[in-house]
Amino acid sequence: MNFGRQIAILLATGLATVALAIARPAAAQLSPLPDAWRAALAKVGTDPPPKALAADAHFVRSDESAHFVAYGHLKDLGGVLLGVGTDPNYLMAGWMKAELVLLVDFDQVVADVHTLYILALRHAETADAFVQLWSAKGAPKFAELVAAMPDAAARRRAQAALKLARHVIWDRLVTLRKDYKAQKVPMAFTDADQYAHVRDLALKDRIWAWRGDLTGAATMTGIQGALKALGREVSAFYITNAEAYFDYTAQARKNLRDLPYGEKSIVLRTQGVPSKATETADGHYRYMVQNGRDFAAWMALKRTTSAKTICWSRKPTKVQGFFTIPGPPPPKAGKSK
Repeated sequence: MNFGRQIAILLATGLATVALAIARPAAAQLSPLPDAWRAALAKVGTDPPPKALAADAHFVRSDESAHFVAYGHLKDLGGVLLGVGTDPNYLMAGWMKAELVLLVDFDQVVADVHTLYILALRHAETADAFVQLWSAKGAPKFAELVAAMPDAAARRRAQAALKLARHVIWDRLVTLRKDYKAQKVPMAFTDADQYAHVRDLALKDRIWAWRGDLTGAATMTGIQGALKALGREVSAFYITNAEAYFDYTAQARKNLRDLPYGEKSIVLRTQGVPSKATETADGHYRYMVQNGRDFAAWMALKRTTSAKTICWSRKPTKVQGFFTIPGPPPPKAGKSK
């Protein structure tokens, strides 16, 4: 019996749900991380801990709430996601159907929070189960999972991060689910297929996190080298609002310039402007997308001393608070490198 006739018979006998399940192609699963990739990523070093934290706080959850404005730019982009910060990266990994997620933050606690995310993703088969692990009811089970971690130093850091961040992340996840359902934008913590993909990333060791400084000499240089060894380009770079906390030194510009950006790569940044709420997407931040290679061209110029220099070029879209930064930097008289 051919497949088309089989579907027709199933429908005729009232088994439409079964027929649709047969007809729907299974989501593509990722292969285990190749040994050569693991070796290259394991060589990426960490930068020294900062002398002081930005705003003297551990940003274990994002306070940005309108990443959905960039959904259309990230959807099905594939490839490598490089990100700063915490929870938004998991939304973007699902939207992109990323094959590899590389996460950097200069706060060790944030890197340890990613250890918790990866652990929870590996254990929880559904988005609901994942979110519940962060609840007060799920806390004992989560603590058991952390206690079973084999590396003593990583276990101690993860236990401290869980104590500090669990209830904050639980609140964040509940809020995100509510907001994204209202926006009718699917994401990993509401959509079964996207959750399955992000979970598969965790199961296949395709999510890596480091304590790394965007202005430092170790982690970003190491990521550049690893990606080149892997033969992979950055598809999306979520830099959040990190640029507000540093100027573009020569090292910082080199770190950001020399990443291997794909031709259609996206840089997504936010810029805090709470005093200009009508220019924001969520009451606090402008959201801006820029081509990665155009960003690299800005980083090649000594005159690019801060993100403000780039953000002045923003162009509004039809969506409030969402901007594009078109093209490479405009020419300037005289030589600049």
